[in-house]
Parts: sequence; structure tokens; C-alpha cells
Amino acid sequence: MKQTTAALAILLSLASTAAMAVQDNSYQHEAGLNYNGNSEEFGDGTWNANYRYYFKSVDQAKGPYALNGFLAQESNLGASYSNYDALDTDTFGIDGTYVFDSNWFVSANYSRVDVGSHDANTYGAEVGYYFNNASSVSAFFNDGDNNIEESYGLKLRSFIALKSTSGVDLSASWTHADSDDAFNVKADWYINKAWSVGLGYSDNGDDDNFSVSTAYWWRLSDSFSANFGLAKVLDSDVDGVDIGLGLIGRF
Repeated sequence: MKQTTAALAILLSLASTAAMAVQDNSYQHEAGLNYNGNSEEFGDGTWNANYRYYFKSVDQAKGPYALNGFLAQESNLGASYSNYDALDTDTFGIDGTYVFDSNWFVSANYSRVDVGSHDANTYGAEVGYYFNNASSVSAFFNDGDNNIEESYGLKLRSFIALKSTSGVDLSASWTHADSDDAFNVKADWYINKAWSVGLGYSDNGDDDNFSVSTAYWWRLSDSFSANFGLAKVLDSDVDGVDIGLGLIGRF
């Protein structure tokens, strides 16, 4: 708890640095550190660190900042690490996507999850197609060892640019695992390049719920940004508000 509080203080102090005039420079490297917790037990949240390299430069002037990577439609490699101290859980992951000139793409991922003295390995693959410069459809498969259930499904995503505001990011997915089906639908309205509000719906077969969210991307300098997010499940049985804080470096 003390380590979490100290680390959050550092994260917030860095984010509170006075913002300078910034430019939307292109980038190929993106590194991030973020913390996600619930307002009921905020100290028992999850730390995430990630890095991604794009084979070609990504244009930050194209669409909302949070969607620059998706809208770039470029080949990339990534690595991540997360820690959930409350359950003594560490997760290490790597992934990559290759985009062909025909707009088809293939992705692969691998992760290792350590929970106390137990561990599990998961892997997955995805094949998809960019059917315009802001939309994709794909099919995926995931499996693993140590009782990890195999799953497969479909994803659809599209960003619709608007004249008066930045646009709307629409996403939907269907996942089949064992004998269960799960559905997720989400719409994020970007009022400008930095600020969004969203609505979501999920149904895992046993339970369904609606959620509302908002997020803001704060450009601190040409290379560094902070982001903040709030989300609330609209269910009387779910307490608190999910809170996310992060720092992102792009160069």
C-alpha cells in the first residue's frame, strides 16, 4: 500500500508539470506507465508498463490522440508487464502485427501469468482486414496451458469522423469460450482530439451490464502526455468508480 501511494505521488507530480506549447510530431516509439484501480479500494489496483514500436511513423495529427495507433494501420511490435499486488499476480506479454499492402493483417501474442507459485502461458492469433482508412474486421483465437480455456471470436471497429467534433469510435466483439458466448459493444464520442465520453454494454451469458466512461489525454510536451479515465458500471451490485491514471512517451 505504501509503495503504491508513493508511486502514485510520483506519477501525479510528473503529470502536474506545466504544459508547454506542443506540436503533433510523428512518432515510432510509444512507452507508457499507468495505474488502474477502483475508488472503493484504490490502493489495490493494477500497474501496467508497455512499449510499442511501429515500423513506420505514426501521425498524431490524424484523429484523436488515443486512436493514433489504430488509425495508422501500420505493422508494430509490443511488450508489456502488469502487476496486481493484491493477488500477487505478474503478467508478461509480447505481441506483434504485420500489415500487408493489400490491407490484410495478421497478429500474434504470447503472455505468461504468475500467480503466487503458479503460472500459466497463453497465446493467440488474429487475422483481419482494414476495409477503409479507419475501420477493421478480424477473427481471433486464444488458448493456453494449465486449464486455460480456448476461445475464439470476431471483432469489428470503426472510427467515424465528424465535422463539429472529432468523431465516434465504435467497437463490437463476440467471444466463444467453452459453451459460453460473450458480447461487448462500446461507443466513445471524441468531443475533441483529447476528450471522450463513452457508453458500453457487455453480456457474458450469466450477467449483462451497461457502463459509462470518460477519458482525457493531456499533452504535456512534444514527447510526453498524461491520460486520465473514469468508468462506472450502471449496476446497483457493483460499487465504486474505476479510475485510470497514466503517462505516455512518444518519440
